[in-house]
Amino acid sequence: MTRILRLLLLTGLICTTVAAQNWKDTVTAFVASLPHPTSVEEFQTPFHFAPLNQDTTSVCWSFATTSFIESEMQRVGLKPVPLARMYPVYCIFLEKARRFVETKGASRFAPGDLFSGVLTIVRKYGLVPQEAYRGQTRACETFNHDSLYAELEGLMKSVKQQGLWDEAAVLGKTKVILDKHLGAPPASFEFDGSTYTPASFRDKVVRLPWDDYVTVTSFLYQPFGRYIELRVPDNWMHLTSYFNVPLDQFYASLKEAIRHGYTAAIDADISEPSYRETKEFGIIPPFDIALSGVSQESREFRFRNGSTTDDHLMHIIGFRTFGDQDWFLVKDSWQTAFDGPLHGYVFFHASYIKLKILAYLIHRDAVPAIREQILSRSHDQ
Repeated sequence: MTRILRLLLLTGLICTTVAAQNWKDTVTAFVASLPHPTSVEEFQTPFHFAPLNQDTTSVCWSFATTSFIESEMQRVGLKPVPLARMYPVYCIFLEKARRFVETKGASRFAPGDLFSGVLTIVRKYGLVPQEAYRGQTRACETFNHDSLYAELEGLMKSVKQQGLWDEAAVLGKTKVILDKHLGAPPASFEFDGSTYTPASFRDKVVRLPWDDYVTVTSFLYQPFGRYIELRVPDNWMHLTSYFNVPLDQFYASLKEAIRHGYTAAIDADISEPSYRETKEFGIIPPFDIALSGVSQESREFRFRNGSTTDDHLMHIIGFRTFGDQDWFLVKDSWQTAFDGPLHGYVFFHASYIKLKILAYLIHRDAVPAIREQILSRSHDQ
C-alpha cells in the first residue's frame, strides 16, 4: 500500500509539473506572438523607489499603498521619503482587534487588507519614515509573519471562545504580540533635524491632499455613478468608498492617467497562469477567453463565481503601447516578481487590467471624467 501511495503521489507531482510547464510554454508563446515589452527600461516612469520584497507576509496592501504615497509626494513637488511599510500593519491590527471585540467576534480578523484601509489608518494614526521604524525584531532584513499571524489568530480564537469582550484587555494583549514581532512603533522620532509624531509627520512632511484621492471600481452588482462597497473579504470595514463606473471608462481613465505621468495602486487577482508561471507577464491567453471576449459581463461572471478575487495589491507606474497592444509596468512586492527576470516588476496587458483588476487608487485629477461624476453627485446631494 505504501509503495502504491508513493507511486500515486509521484505521478501526481509529475503531472502537476508537466501541466505547469505546459501552461508556461503556452502563455509564453502567446505573448511572443504579440508586440510586447522585454525590459523595464522600455517604459518612461514617474519617480518611485526601488521595489521591496514583502517576503513571507500578507501585507502587499501596505507595500503598494505606501509606494503610491511616496510617488505622489514627488508628483506634487515634495521630497519623497521611504515610508515604514509595517507601521500601517501594526495600526491596522489594532483596529481589527477593536472591531473584533465590538462585533463579538463577527468581524473578519486576517492579515489581508486594501488601500482604503491604509488611508483610514493614515488619517487616524499618521505615517512614519522607514528610518524610524524597522517593523520587525528579527536580526535579518527579510520579513516572516507566520508566527505573528498564528499568535494573533490564536488570541482572537481564545477571546471568542471565552467571551472576553474587554476592549482594553484585548488591545493590550494584541500590542504585546505586535511588539514582540514588529517592535513598538515610536511615539516620536527625529527626522531631518526635527522631532515629529506620526501625526505631525503626516501633516508637515507627507502632507498630501488626502481628500483628493479616489478609489475606482467597475461591477454590475451595484449601479454605476455612485460610491459602493467593494464586496471582498479584505474590505473588513465594509467601506463604501469605491466609485463604480462602467468597464470602458474604468480602463480608459486608468490608461490615460498612467500615460500622462500619474501612478495608481491596484487591487488585483494574480491566480492566473500567466502571472504565476511566467513570473513576468499578466495576460489573458486565448485558451481562457479571447481578447475580444473580455467584457463587463465576463468580468462580473468571474467575480461572482469566485475565480476573480482580491489576492494582491501592486503599484502601476508606467504605460506604453507596443504595436497595437497596451502594456502597463507594475511595481510588485510579491515573491513571484522577485523570482522572475524583472526583479520586482511585472508587465500587465490590457486584457489583464480589464478582467483581473478589481479597483484602483488614484488622484482624482488624473481621471477627469470620473472626477466630474463625483463632483456632480456631490452637488446633487
